[in-house]
Amino acid sequence: MIRRGFTLLEMLVSLALLGILMVSLSSFLFSMTELWGGGRDKRLFEQHARAATGLVRNSFELATYGPSSSGVALKDVDDGAGTTKPRLSFLLADAGRLADWPEAPLPDVDFSVFVEEGRGLVFQWQSRLEIEREKTDKHDTVISPFVTAIHYEYYDVELKEWKIEEEPVNEAGSTAWKKPARIHLLFERGTLKATKVINLPIKRSGASTP
Repeated sequence: MIRRGFTLLEMLVSLALLGILMVSLSSFLFSMTELWGGGRDKRLFEQHARAATGLVRNSFELATYGPSSSGVALKDVDDGAGTTKPRLSFLLADAGRLADWPEAPLPDVDFSVFVEEGRGLVFQWQSRLEIEREKTDKHDTVISPFVTAIHYEYYDVELKEWKIEEEPVNEAGSTAWKKPARIHLLFERGTLKATKVINLPIKRSGASTP
């Protein structure tokens, strides 16, 4: 049986088809890479928002464990400028990775949470055992530079509906601050925006870390 090779015309047609296939494949891969790369910032932003929210949520949960825990509450806190502002506050027996101690770590650490323009979501903290506590500057840990605000969600008993407030509200007929049922963390970076909701845990008497 005689086997013949490809003719010149057949070779040219084959190369042309192969070229078209390679160009199409390259265009497809380039488009997928561009699409994947274009969504990279959004994915990283969302991952950061979830991680930061998880850290805050876990910190609040830890504040409810143990017989000496006080839970999370809204308190008037010295802002360092000679005035006080309502801030979510809590006590942790061990600050763990939330604190970068200048010296040896100390127990019984008071935390307060606030948002500062240009810095983001900040945990301010100080141990109750620090020497000259009243004279020593409090320490700060930036949780996320992309948080632009904290909003507070309350249940309106009279209207029987949930309301989101940009600022904390007082208890009816009192100067005490009303604890919200949940808070909303507003993340923003350029055109990227996200809102994460955290339910504020309830202090459980006698509870201990599982």
